[in-house]
Amino acid sequence: MRKRLLAAMLLLAAIGVAGCLAGSRKSEPSNQPSQEAVSGSTTGDPGPSRSGPSSTSPAPGKLALALAGRWHNGPVYASAASGDHLYFGSGGTIRVLKIGTDDSWEEIASITTPGVVRDLFASGSHLYVSDEGGALRIIDISVPRKLKEVGNCELPRNTRAVVVDGDHAYLAAGWSGLAVVDVSDPTQPRVVSMSKLPGLALDVHLTGSLALLALNQDGISLVDVSDPSNPTQVGHHVVPGYTYGVSTSKNHAYVVGLEATEEDEAGLRVLDISDPAAPVEAGFLKLKYGAERIWIRDSVAYLAGVANDAGLIAVDIADPEAPRWLGDYHSGTCSESVSIVGSHAYLAHGDRGLEVIDISEPTTLPVVSHHDAAGKSRGIHVVGSLAYLANGYTGLRILDISDPSRIRELGNWPTYRSLDVYVSGSHAYVADEFAGLRVIDVSDPSSPREVGSYNTPGNTVGVTVSGEYAYLADGKGGFRVMDISNPAAPTELSFYETPGTVRDVVVVDRRAYVADGESGLRIIDISQISEPRELGHYQSEGADIRGVQIVGSHAFLAAGYPGLKVVDISDPENLMEVGSFDSPGRMSSIHVSGSYAYVGDTNWVRVIDISTPSAPRQVASYQTPGTVIQGIWASDGTAYAAAHQAGLMILELEPAGDQGSTGALSKR
Repeated sequence: MRKRLLAAMLLLAAIGVAGCLAGSRKSEPSNQPSQEAVSGSTTGDPGPSRSGPSSTSPAPGKLALALAGRWHNGPVYASAASGDHLYFGSGGTIRVLKIGTDDSWEEIASITTPGVVRDLFASGSHLYVSDEGGALRIIDISVPRKLKEVGNCELPRNTRAVVVDGDHAYLAAGWSGLAVVDVSDPTQPRVVSMSKLPGLALDVHLTGSLALLALNQDGISLVDVSDPSNPTQVGHHVVPGYTYGVSTSKNHAYVVGLEATEEDEAGLRVLDISDPAAPVEAGFLKLKYGAERIWIRDSVAYLAGVANDAGLIAVDIADPEAPRWLGDYHSGTCSESVSIVGSHAYLAHGDRGLEVIDISEPTTLPVVSHHDAAGKSRGIHVVGSLAYLANGYTGLRILDISDPSRIRELGNWPTYRSLDVYVSGSHAYVADEFAGLRVIDVSDPSSPREVGSYNTPGNTVGVTVSGEYAYLADGKGGFRVMDISNPAAPTELSFYETPGTVRDVVVVDRRAYVADGESGLRIIDISQISEPRELGHYQSEGADIRGVQIVGSHAFLAAGYPGLKVVDISDPENLMEVGSFDSPGRMSSIHVSGSYAYVGDTNWVRVIDISTPSAPRQVASYQTPGTVIQGIWASDGTAYAAAHQAGLMILELEPAGDQGSTGALSKR
């Protein structure tokens, strides 16, 4: 029970994160990088990979990272229908379903997007895409089997929702408020106004000339958009908890959100907006935890529920002052949004994928079709032509990357929440958060199977293997050593309780180098495996050590906002910082290959030349659609980045100018 409560407390601090389990809670959205527990790649031990710096590196000179391949069918956040086709976002992909007349939904096409698809709106022959990376994209859907992007315009990052009326698109643009884009020429959309609002804009709904925006901790903003070039806020209403979604019917606004504390009255809130300047609460239906989005059809509101309310909820709103629960489809995975077409609801179900639900009788909501998604990529280990991906709530995914331009999945195994993976021999060892260590037989990649497990006291976020031992980064549970001589029955040999939160561990020459979060780097002697003892530690003000690599007598640390730290470890009792690289973001993962450190720095993969440890310098970078908060692996000039919602990205380090159309050189 203690571990279940702890898991509920730690769940998912990034904006709009989906895939949480029933009974868990989502924390507030933020424009800052996620603070959740992570584990970086490891190196230093002889083994099939993660075996320390490779012997080759690209020749020095002007370098650039170019995109060589991408596996991008991630979480489902939104859907929209046009005619007899349903379009839904899946990570960095828009997928198309042919809506059948006999309860059949055939997937017929897809198109890749540069960023993560957060919202969709269909109008005429075009699909309007809210790209979380910071763009409005316009897709020609006149031929659903042959989708084509015809126009786009740049917007702030974390743009979350879009609605189109006539010649204008209205977008909830995160901290930038309301964005209005002229789409009269779909090939040349242009921003005509940006209106800063009191909080973080997460959803937008249009009724006549009034735009309503859900502002997270700041309730609802009512904006007059009769002049799209000059929107004017005319009203505001504070709502308890976190406000996520809004819709309208007649003179009422229907608002959904999540509780911020146990005392919050979160749920469906009805506002009388007949006077937009003075909204008045008219009705309320309390939920266990809350919902993210809402769709109204006739006198029924359909809610995309979260945590304890996960799934689809139908509410009778015939009397706005007394909304009444009708029925629900409950699932253990948080939903993100819902759209209605005919007698069916299309539930964007986050990591779980897309559910098609029969709503002909709202008191019973059966699922009639399901379409899988891949979830969020967290940790990665590459062995030969196979990539083993720790993919959050969707478990372990095994990918064939022999042709990076055509990555294909060979097999998968479901786990609670996979955060890291290490492959040794015919077994994959998965760090499965509060479920501890999972051992998966991968001798047949197309048919993996679990053969053993061990439930640790903490939250296992990182794992590395050497010989007959597995070394675990167990969060608040410290550093733990497992005997895996019998993979079917792993047993704990010893542990060392650190003062911080263990994020990552590397073992070299009978010493464990432990990334202990804000408590720094700790070096632990494991020559007596049953009695680990600390030899020394390094701490730096403001640093949050989340990833560690060892090369010779130096430790290279992913230190959070301070960036890269280089520490001389030749004398463990007298550790000294000898170099650093201050990056713009929050560095949380690192892998060294040759003379380069490949680091995950929020939404960037950066390549740092470490041939002179006292003076590391950046030689290339690449902006990713999702956050590289955890997993990065590199070998011989190729970086493999587990880019969270954007899936797996394969990047090649090349001489600048040789990228062609496969990638783009960042200017940062």
